[in-house]
Amino acid sequence: MKKWVVIAAWLIAAAVAFPFQSELQVLASDESDAFKDRGAESTRVDELIDTRFEGGNETTAVIVYERPEPERALADGVRMCERIPDVARIITAYQGVCGELPAISPPQSSPITPFGNDGTTNLTTVWTRDDATESVVRDVAVMREIRPDWAYVTGEAAFAADQAEALAGIDETLLVATLILVLVLLLIIYRSPTIALVPLLVVGIAYLVAAGVVYAGARAGLYQATGQATAILIVLMFGAGTDYCLLLLARYREELATNAPDPMGTALRRTAPAIVSAGGIVVVAMLVLSLADYNATRWMGPVLAIGTAITVLAGVTLLPAVLSVLPHKAFTHKQPIGAIWPRIGALVRRRPLVLATAVVALLVAGALANTRDQRTLTFDEQFRETPESVTGLQALQANFPPGQAGPVDLLVPFEVSNADNYPYLGLDLAHSVDPVGTSRDGKLALIRVTLLGSPFGPGGDTIPRLRENARKFSPQAMIGGPTAEALDSENALARDARLIIPLTLALVLVIVAVLLRSLIAPIYAVATVILSYAFALGVSALLFEATDPAMPLFTFIFLVALGVDYNVFLLTRIREARRDLAPQDAVIAGLERTGGVITSAGLILAGTFCTLLATQLESLFQVGFTVALGLLVDTFLIRIFLVPSIAVLLRSKAL
Repeated sequence: MKKWVVIAAWLIAAAVAFPFQSELQVLASDESDAFKDRGAESTRVDELIDTRFEGGNETTAVIVYERPEPERALADGVRMCERIPDVARIITAYQGVCGELPAISPPQSSPITPFGNDGTTNLTTVWTRDDATESVVRDVAVMREIRPDWAYVTGEAAFAADQAEALAGIDETLLVATLILVLVLLLIIYRSPTIALVPLLVVGIAYLVAAGVVYAGARAGLYQATGQATAILIVLMFGAGTDYCLLLLARYREELATNAPDPMGTALRRTAPAIVSAGGIVVVAMLVLSLADYNATRWMGPVLAIGTAITVLAGVTLLPAVLSVLPHKAFTHKQPIGAIWPRIGALVRRRPLVLATAVVALLVAGALANTRDQRTLTFDEQFRETPESVTGLQALQANFPPGQAGPVDLLVPFEVSNADNYPYLGLDLAHSVDPVGTSRDGKLALIRVTLLGSPFGPGGDTIPRLRENARKFSPQAMIGGPTAEALDSENALARDARLIIPLTLALVLVIVAVLLRSLIAPIYAVATVILSYAFALGVSALLFEATDPAMPLFTFIFLVALGVDYNVFLLTRIREARRDLAPQDAVIAGLERTGGVITSAGLILAGTFCTLLATQLESLFQVGFTVALGLLVDTFLIRIFLVPSIAVLLRSKAL
C-alpha cells in the first residue's frame, strides 16, 4: 500500500506543478539584469539613471538605412511612434519624429554627421522606456516589421532581443532532444523498454515538480530565474537523474538475480547512501554559486540545487515504488555489455602502474593547452549564426564611429559637468563627449561618451583609463554603459572563481571523506576529476579561439560535482566488497560490478550535455562541449582505468 501512496503523492504534485512549467519559461525570459555584477560601478550607474533621471534607463535601438531616402525613414518613424507603446522618442538623420527631445547641449568634440563615410548610410535612433526583455523583444519585432529590407535594426535593444530569440523555445527543444537521446541510449545499452522508460518517467515527474518549486521561489523573490538556468536545469536533471535511477536499478537487478528475499529493500539500503551523497555533492556545489557577485551565476545556483534535490528525492522514493509494482521478469534479462568488465578488471590487476601513468600523462598533455592565451568572446561572436543586430552593427561601424552603437555613460556631480573638464577624459579614446541631462534633483549630470572602438567587447584598458581620468576632476565620477558592464562582468567572474572553486573543492572533500570514512580516497577521487576538467578545458582552448568568461567556472562546477559522483559510486561499492575480500580483490570486484552502470550513466550524462550544442548561443555551446568531453574522459579513462589502478596501488590505504 505504501508504494501506491508514494506514487500517488508524486503524481498529484506533478499535476499541481504542471501549469507552472510554461510560466517559468515566461518568467525566465527577462534577463535584463542577469549578465551584470551586482556590486559593480556600471551596475550602480544603471540603477542611478533608472531611479534619478527623467525617463529612467531608456533602451536604445539604432536603425541603419543604407539608402538616403528621407521619405521612407520619416514614414517608418511615424509608424513606429504609433505602434510601439513605450516609445520615448524617435530621431531620424533628417529630423525628430515624435517624443520630447532630450536637452542636449552642442557637442564639445567632433560632431557625428547624419550620414556615414559613404555619404548615403544614415541612422534612425529609437528610445523606449521599458527595458524588460519581453518588452524589448516586442518593440524590436515591430521595428523590423516596419523597416525596409535594406535597413538593419541594431544597438542595445536589438542585441538583447536577438539574445532572447536565441534562447526562445530552448527549454522545449532541449527537453525533447534530451528525452529522445536518453531513451535511445537506454534502449541500445539495456535492450529493455521497461528499463528505458522507468528512469524517464521518474525524472520527468521530478522535473515537473522542480519547475513548479523553482517558479514559486522566483515569484517570491528569493532569486531570479533565467533562460540559461532553466535550460541547464533540464540537462542536469535528466542527465544526473537518470544516473541515480540506473544505480538503484542495476543493484535491484543484482538482488533479483540472487533471489534475495527483499530485493528492493536490500538494493535501496545499499545504494541510497551513494545516491544521496552524490546528489548532496551536486546540491552543495550549486549552492556555492549563490555566493557569486555575477548575477547569472548567483541566480543559477538555487535553481539547479532545487532541481537536483528533488531528483534525488524521487530517486529514493518514487523510483523504488515504481520498480516494486512492476513484474520482476522485466528486470532479469542479462545485460549485453557485461562480459567486458572481467577483462578490464584483469588488466587493471596486472598493470595498474602502467595504466595510471599512461592516463595521467595523456590528461596532463591536454591540460598544458590551458597555458595558451585566449581572448574573450566579443558580442558578434556570441551567436552561432549571425543575427540582424550583428549585421547592422557591422554596417554602422563601417560608416560611423563604432562607439555610437553603445555610448559610455558618465555620471558626475552637476557642478563639475562643464565642458572645461572634458579634456581630462582623454579624447584619444573618444569620438565625442556629449552632455545628455540632469537628474531630477539637479545633483547629477549624465554625459555620453562615444568611443572610437567597438563598445560591445571587453573594456580592456579603455574603461579603466576613462575611470581614472574622470576621477581627476571628480572623485564621485562613475562610468557605466555596455563596455563598462562587459569589463565589470569579466572581473566579477574571475573574482567569483577565486572564491567558489576552492570552497567547492573543500566541501566536496569533506562530503566524500564522511561518506567513505577515509582521508586518502577523497583526495584522489577529487584530484582525478580536477585532472579531467583541466584536460577538457585544455582541449577547448585548442578548439575555440575565444571563450565566454563564464565558461571555465561553469564547467568546473559541473565536472567536479558530477564527476565525483561516479567516483562515489565506484568507491562505495569497493568499500562494500572489502567486507568479504582482500583489498585488491575488492577493487576489481567493485570495478566489475559497477562498470556497466557507470559507463551507461556517463554516456547518458555526456549525451544530455551534448544537447546544448544545438543552441544558438556560443557560451552554452562551449559549456555543453567542454562538460560532455570531461564526462566522457571521466567515464572511459578516469573511472575505468585511473581510479581503480590507484586503488590497487594503494591497497589497504585505498579506503
